[in-house]
Amino acid sequence: MCGIVGAMYFDRARAVEEAHLRAMADRIVHRGPDDHGYHVDGNVGIGMRRLSIIDLSGGHQPMFSPDRSKAIVYNGELYNFRDERAELEKRGRAFETRSDTEVVLAAYETYGDDFLSRLNGMFGLAVHDRARGTLTLARDRLGIKPLYYLVDDEKLVFASEIKAVLAFPGVQATLDPEGLAAFLRYGFTPPPYTLFKGVRKLPSASILTATGRDVRVREYWRPTYRDKHQGELGEVAEGLYALLADAVDLQMVADVPLGAFLSGGMDSSGIVHLMREAGAERISTYSIGFGATHAMHSELPEARRFAEDYKTDHHEIVVEPDMAELFPRLLTALDEPVADSSFLVTYLVSRLARESVTVILSGVGGDELFGGYRRYLNTRLNRYVEWIPRPLRANVIAPLARRLPADRNSRLLNSLRLARAFLGHADLAPVDQYREYTTVFSPDATHALLGAQGEIPDYHRRLYEECDSADPLDQVMYFDLRMSLPEQLLMLTDKMTMATSLEARVPYLDHRVVEYAARIPSEMKIRGTTLREVQRRALRGRLPSYVFDRRKRGFGAPVGAWVRNDLAEMVGDLLGPTRLRHQGLFDAPTVERMLADHQAMRADYSDQILALLGFQLWSEHYLGAGGPTM
Repeated sequence: MCGIVGAMYFDRARAVEEAHLRAMADRIVHRGPDDHGYHVDGNVGIGMRRLSIIDLSGGHQPMFSPDRSKAIVYNGELYNFRDERAELEKRGRAFETRSDTEVVLAAYETYGDDFLSRLNGMFGLAVHDRARGTLTLARDRLGIKPLYYLVDDEKLVFASEIKAVLAFPGVQATLDPEGLAAFLRYGFTPPPYTLFKGVRKLPSASILTATGRDVRVREYWRPTYRDKHQGELGEVAEGLYALLADAVDLQMVADVPLGAFLSGGMDSSGIVHLMREAGAERISTYSIGFGATHAMHSELPEARRFAEDYKTDHHEIVVEPDMAELFPRLLTALDEPVADSSFLVTYLVSRLARESVTVILSGVGGDELFGGYRRYLNTRLNRYVEWIPRPLRANVIAPLARRLPADRNSRLLNSLRLARAFLGHADLAPVDQYREYTTVFSPDATHALLGAQGEIPDYHRRLYEECDSADPLDQVMYFDLRMSLPEQLLMLTDKMTMATSLEARVPYLDHRVVEYAARIPSEMKIRGTTLREVQRRALRGRLPSYVFDRRKRGFGAPVGAWVRNDLAEMVGDLLGPTRLRHQGLFDAPTVERMLADHQAMRADYSDQILALLGFQLWSEHYLGAGGPTM
């Protein structure tokens, strides 16, 4: 695990300077505190910072082919490197180290651009091939590891984090207005956008090839939702369990201490169970919670009970953070803001885990694969709503729903919030309903905030049409798998764990598990109003029964309540009318109305306020007190 950097001048006579690579790598030393290395070959230079996980003494990067015509830097882990190494040795390849990175480079030499199909892992990588005159960048199938790049008239610059790209001479931190509009719409920046003009995000499952000035990006993998499994639920569930067991077993390979995040829910409890089944005698687990005021967000009691039953070496942290100090620091680590409060708790529990382990297994991805989000229920509940006459829905139920109070810090008010969202959009098609549920600021709201703006792609519609299934559940889950999962949840997981020099692994996102799950019929994922039916069947009888009775709880912080209390001063400063009018970016009356409605619990604007607050902190850090530069 590490962070990678590099540059390529299109003018072959212009040499990259190693000092510039070092300056880039110095900005991401947290990703690799154990080692660093650089290689310059004329107009191309690559470098890395390494967190040693496998082959602690022999895994130095960059690594080279035997004739030194090819060089690689690799951020991630190749879980099937032992099998691939054995296959390559049969083909006559000799190896000098036990490192997975050397196996990746050998696969590139052997299979060419098709080498990515051989890799089971998470990665952002770069290969310089002097013989072909190419620089190749690639990101793993699910986007577990990030990779950013900039292309202008004279060069290509890339890195694992944006702050490293900005460290290259001549690269300026300038706001991209289209990136801002996209961020407000989705709560994260969908690829290829970032908030920085000129800096682009390589999409998941993509490979970039630069041959001189010719820079091309193409997709190399896409899951299919066709050809559904034909067996009974029990048979499909057993097949899923076998794959999950193999994925966890593969991802436990490490030469350093390894643990697991534990919430007490099915995803994390299942991983701990499978770790024990794979032979782990002593497992370190880590949980996070809040005080009595925010007990709804606390996972400690359920996690503690499971840890006691499984006799893990359990660690807990109760969150009482100084938000005024923590918010700005974590926004800098993220590179870009996200309208998802789980980055806060991810950082804090990662910091706790790093005190005793270097690698952590996480349950991220289970909701997107097995149907775990309550918003997925709309694809099933619509059939009942259709029994209600349309005039009654439009003229009575929807107006009443909009008047319901909403607050995520109360189970009752949170249920009313969900009912309000569903009933208020019940007349829309399922995929359009989903757009309303998962959009932070609607197009109209974004226009009210920003005024005139460029046309932002409708990624919901694009991905629904791209999905090779007409089932509404498949379509909305495909959207999450390709968009919000990699660019929000996995991005913040990577940035927050790496900020503490902790490597996070996500066994549910082994691409074989993803491909298998995509072919599970939707009625096996959601049966009636029961979420995750196939996952429940796979784990029932293996996990304690109380795991299945646990209430669904999002992994996040009580930001909505903090806005009214702990963060009130920060909100008043950064989102107050004086600051907004001076900044000249957001419409002050629109923000003022939003804050007033949230304060009075007439609406829950937690995500919207978090997005605006995060952007303001990001702007102060990267663009300076003078505000955005368009």
